Amino acid sequence: TRILFRENDRPHALGILTALSCSAAGFALDLVFYGGGGKLPLYLLEAMLTGMAAYFIADAAECLRRRRRIPLGAGKNFTFALCYLLLIAALCGLDTPVCNPGRIAGIAVTLLCARQLRQNGGTLCGALTACGAVLCSVPLGTPLLFLPVTAMLAGFLYALPNALYIPVFFLMQMMSSAVLDGSVGLLKVMTELAAACMLYALCSRVDLRRYLLTEPEAVPGQSDLVQREQFLGNALLALREEASAVMRHLPAASPAEMTKQMEAQLCADCKNLSFCRRQKTEKAFRELLHEPRKNPLPPPLESCIRQSRLRETAAEIAHRNALHQMQRVHLMQDRAVTMEYLHLLEEMTSDAAARRSRCCAPETQALQSILRRCACDEASCFVSRLRSGRYAAEIYTKQSDFPLAGVEKLFSRRLGVPLSHMLVTQKEVTRLCLYETPPYSLEHAVHSVNAPSYERCGDCSDAFTDGEGNRYLVLSDGMGSGSTASLASRIAVRTFRQMVSCAMPPETAIRLVNTMLLTETNTENFATLDVLILHADSGEVTLYKSGAAATLLYRAGQMQCIHASSFPVGIVPDAMPARKHLTVMPEDILVMLSDGISEAEYPYIRQLLGQGMPLKDAALAVCDKAAIFHGGTARDDMTVIAAKVCSRYPARETVPLQHAAQPEPAAQGVMAPEI
Repeated sequence: TRILFRENDRPHALGILTALSCSAAGFALDLVFYGGGGKLPLYLLEAMLTGMAAYFIADAAECLRRRRRIPLGAGKNFTFALCYLLLIAALCGLDTPVCNPGRIAGIAVTLLCARQLRQNGGTLCGALTACGAVLCSVPLGTPLLFLPVTAMLAGFLYALPNALYIPVFFLMQMMSSAVLDGSVGLLKVMTELAAACMLYALCSRVDLRRYLLTEPEAVPGQSDLVQREQFLGNALLALREEASAVMRHLPAASPAEMTKQMEAQLCADCKNLSFCRRQKTEKAFRELLHEPRKNPLPPPLESCIRQSRLRETAAEIAHRNALHQMQRVHLMQDRAVTMEYLHLLEEMTSDAAARRSRCCAPETQALQSILRRCACDEASCFVSRLRSGRYAAEIYTKQSDFPLAGVEKLFSRRLGVPLSHMLVTQKEVTRLCLYETPPYSLEHAVHSVNAPSYERCGDCSDAFTDGEGNRYLVLSDGMGSGSTASLASRIAVRTFRQMVSCAMPPETAIRLVNTMLLTETNTENFATLDVLILHADSGEVTLYKSGAAATLLYRAGQMQCIHASSFPVGIVPDAMPARKHLTVMPEDILVMLSDGISEAEYPYIRQLLGQGMPLKDAALAVCDKAAIFHGGTARDDMTVIAAKVCSRYPARETVPLQHAAQPEPAAQGVMAPEI
């Protein structure tokens, strides 16, 4: 009753409460009816088993509500086995002269596990079924003693159609029961076996993998590829650490001080060196090196016998030193960029290995079969499960006329879930991602206005979805306005989208954008980068800000401003974006702004959103009124992105806005108070 009607109780609390209640009840029964204490150990054992079963049922119900799947680990497998044993024993206790419901249910479930989970699942379920029947009564469990063996054999025959699969299992189990029982109860056993096969036929379309989240099986050859990628990632990490150590111990050579160079070239063989005052001469050398064309010479050098060579030598040394300093700066920058590229390559390789390690063998084989059926023999694919339990598939192909609609429809029917897709093409290879439609999504609108004196807007924005269904909104503001700013912002947004669409982690993609802007142009060319990611499974939002303006979070008449201090991309090699984590609710509105929108306009934005204005109209109104808040003239490019969080689930209880935004521990900057 508490499991069904007290959903706020924790599963472990329910299990402990159930075990204590059963222990107290057993102790009372032993005192009242028996009085000798002989049954107390039995009652304590039953209380412990019942508490474990209550924990598993409560935890499974909570997982089904939140994640739609029951994750099975080492401890949960144990509690699941106990729960199944108790259930079979309880059903077997309802024995009738015609049939036994426990044996019927156990045989049907065993047959289903053997078909879908192969021989391992069939053997385990058959053994648990037999043990559960024996736990109730030894005579009731005797006809099922060979059930683990017949279930294992049926698991090897999983590829047979049901028209052959069911009769083969029926004959094997019937022969084993007849050998054990002889003629005693044979009619009852046949009746139960026929009823179990009929029950299985009715439930054969139920996919256990839709409700159970087990450890993924490795596809043949997939584990080798994962190990190679992990090995390569470790090798790149070792190479980067070794290169860093070498660079620290071998610093770039620096020339001697310029005054020492002047003394070495002019004063080494001078006959009048004893007449010079050393401190005043060094000071005069420094003045001359700072301005070689200075006229007249500094006073200590007016009596020098080598006045004709002073200016020429000073100019040569100053030029050589400036050239060396430039080379040193370029060398240090090249070192930093090289190390950054090694780091990026290492993260990409490790992330690819982690994604492939979650590969699910049955679903991958099913997708391969669908591709062959659709004449896509040259396409490679693998299917994995995300942490939330959703399916995600990746297909790589060079086929120009790939039948996307047909493959998506067949695979969706095979999995029994709705699918969405994302594709990206690099040269001749297309990466196609099919993912189970997520519960959360974003509805957004964008409006941009360029500064009056420029023909092209320096801001650039984009919206896209990655291979797992997460939604991205990106806004970049280039330095200044016009064509130069537009170039930097377009490079930042285009590169970020390409890398994320190719399965690169977002933070790694931002670092790659920063490195590309450092090396792609010869002039100073940097841009802000503002990234908003909606995690489609949890409905949470992550912000990555590189020198970007504030983001506004509006909920139920209140608005909060999220700031973060960080460098724009394209300035320093090791610039890291500031990261913020937001807990949002359905119907919340997020507003991303470029620098052209002043903070004085924030109360006006809250007023527009409070009036229930559509997102597109609100973005347009903010840009139209920007000139008023700037004092009459809009001096910079302006872009507004307004997004609303949408959910397929019922609305949750509203959380106060001051608790909605939670910065990550490593994030920079301080969150502003409520507006």
